[in-house]
Amino acid sequence: MKIRVKHDFKDRENNLKLRTVGEIMTVTKERAEYLTNMKLAEIIDVKGDDSEIVVETHE
Repeated sequence: MKIRVKHDFKDRENNLKLRTVGEIMTVTKERAEYLTNMKLAEIIDVKGDDSEIVVETHE
């Protein structure tokens, strides 16, 4: 699933990398649900491949 970061946060699952507002990530369904429940991200596409790869960054 693709998600868009809504609030800056340090990604505990990726060596505390800073995720910034507007960053687009592809994550598992479970991770997407967790981050949206925490109000850190919003789901923008459900067709992702379940890998955790940053595909685009908006600065």
